[in-house]
Amino acid sequence: MAPNDQTDSLDGEDDAAEAAGEVSATGAGRGRSGGDEAPILVENRYRIHPNKPLPDLDAPTASAFAASDLRDPNADYVGYLCLSPMPPRWDIAGSLCGTDNANLIRLIGYGVVDWPAAKAQRPAIVFDRPKGARVVASLRQKRQPMTEDQVTRLVISPITEALTEIKTRRVFHGLINPTNLWLRVAEDAGGAKVLLGECMTSPPGYAQPPTFETIERAMTMPAARGSGTVADDLYALGVTILHLMLGRLPAGHLDDRAMINEKMEKGTFHALIGETRLPLSVLEPVRGLIIDDPSSRWTLEDLELWLSGRRLSPRQAQAPKRGSRPFSFGGVDLWTARSLAAVMAGRTGDANQIIENGELTHWLNRGLDDEAMVGRVEEAVRSARAGRGGPVEERRVSRVLMALDAPAPIRYRGKAVLPAGIGDALGEAMARNGGVQELAEIIGGQLPMFWVSMQAEFQPDFMALTSAFDNARTSLERSELGFGLERCVYDLNTSMPCISPVLDGRYVLDLESMMWALEEVAGQADRPERLVDRHIAAFVLSRNNKLSERLFHALNGDPNSAEYGLAILNLMFELQRSTKVHPLPQLCGWVASLLEPAIGLFHSRTLQQKVRETLATEAASGLFKNLHDIITNTNLVRRDQAAFRSACRDYGKAVKDIARRQQKLMNRVGLIEGPGRQAAALASAMLAAVMIMGIVIMHAG
Repeated sequence: MAPNDQTDSLDGEDDAAEAAGEVSATGAGRGRSGGDEAPILVENRYRIHPNKPLPDLDAPTASAFAASDLRDPNADYVGYLCLSPMPPRWDIAGSLCGTDNANLIRLIGYGVVDWPAAKAQRPAIVFDRPKGARVVASLRQKRQPMTEDQVTRLVISPITEALTEIKTRRVFHGLINPTNLWLRVAEDAGGAKVLLGECMTSPPGYAQPPTFETIERAMTMPAARGSGTVADDLYALGVTILHLMLGRLPAGHLDDRAMINEKMEKGTFHALIGETRLPLSVLEPVRGLIIDDPSSRWTLEDLELWLSGRRLSPRQAQAPKRGSRPFSFGGVDLWTARSLAAVMAGRTGDANQIIENGELTHWLNRGLDDEAMVGRVEEAVRSARAGRGGPVEERRVSRVLMALDAPAPIRYRGKAVLPAGIGDALGEAMARNGGVQELAEIIGGQLPMFWVSMQAEFQPDFMALTSAFDNARTSLERSELGFGLERCVYDLNTSMPCISPVLDGRYVLDLESMMWALEEVAGQADRPERLVDRHIAAFVLSRNNKLSERLFHALNGDPNSAEYGLAILNLMFELQRSTKVHPLPQLCGWVASLLEPAIGLFHSRTLQQKVRETLATEAASGLFKNLHDIITNTNLVRRDQAAFRSACRDYGKAVKDIARRQQKLMNRVGLIEGPGRQAAALASAMLAAVMIMGIVIMHAG
């Protein structure tokens, strides 16, 4: 089917009027769905209908459903439920929400909703519903090529306008490819044009096919590509134009790894186009947009000039420097430093050998004749012992790879990450419960800082990047609550929700929603033993760095200790004061129950019972200030201590009095025993004398 025939409407059924049992999507995420058929409310206005799926509109990491507007019965929207463990791009939502460009799908609303089918919370995003079909349903299927006029009018012109719009908002799209383009009927006489689809449901570049990414981003793990630039979007546009002009890519039979190797050896243009001949009118923008060197690649201004009829001087891609003789490694003859680095990344044992025996530097000197690269390699080897974590041999290879191919991602023990994407990669690994060790070693080994030092041009964002990783390395070296790898996740990825198991599937993005989520958890019969675990502590400190770290010191201890209960109370008190989230009666009741050991610190049993009863009463208010005022009441503590000291004095006085009386009693017994002994002795003597006299008389008689 030709592109201009693919204008079938995807009209859905009319939304019902009011539906009972709607579920509110709020930052707090309070309330649960009444059933699978109940519409789900976003921003208290937009309804997503779970019983009306739109599979033709599904995004790579999100399911599409019909959506409507409570205020506008004629509105026709599509709601996306994000299914990936990776968070959507909350950071660009504010910028895109104000966008009203006919060439860019319009963002309507977004929020976190309770999704009954998963019994958990999920991000939900509402867009205007595209009225036409996708330009390409699948990249694997060959389709009818577009004509020169069609590709210029339907694609290049509207996408250039869309990219100009989002560039002014400092947004990188990251998902430009034929499957994310939708045909629409223009209101003017120009006829159908292309609408650029969404880019919010997954991290930048996460769902982009590698063919449409630059060589460096294609090498990188999808989760670790980080936010790119408009130059990366223009590259994707160039590959998209080529795909639409040819119906498919000539090199489309190659797998991702082979495609990357072809691009490295031949350059993107020759790798993708092969022997195919393109019309000269379109050849110029395609060649300009897919130049591998971003500094030579066409800009938006160049593209606008070309659309206005100006013909630009052709730019030739600078081929990577080839050696005078190949370097044989792993059974393959390699001619460039970049291709050698790519092969070395998969054979680190052999790579270490050629580094240590000097074969690599010998070839760089003699075969490639690149003294600057030799210096970078030597610096990489010298600095390999910097940092901690992981085998030094692996760090050495990783640094040498950066010296050989500076724009490429950091490659370490099977991972390939760009520094700006490490936070996303770490978040995905933690959410999937695996693969975090290598990322931790990348941070601990100071590899991101070395990557920055190897770049040919210093970028403005490098300062923030190096500062962030310096802080992350410091956090990684601290094992106490609030730090460690968990802290790195939330510091390096500000869109990452808290993934603590304590929250039981609740999608927590900020401290306000954290407090509401903990209130719900507190009301559960099977609530966990510990209210604050490593993830919650790290999330809280990351989102509010003004909180004192001392609040978390006692949380490492016994949850049945007085110190733990007091620490929890102080933390909740500070959080409620900063977030102004109240009332929280269930959470206050939970914390009050943890204060039982602290109540035992009062000396008076009567006072203990009174404090216990007062805490139970005040917990119903849902205000931690009330609990805090009771348990830390200085007057109460002072009176209890004064009474205890008085009791101690009375006790001491009583003990002394008893001792004195006991001494007197002992003395009285002594006075009685002395004369008694003397009388007994005298009586005994007299009795003995009588007996002797009796015996004498008897013998005398």
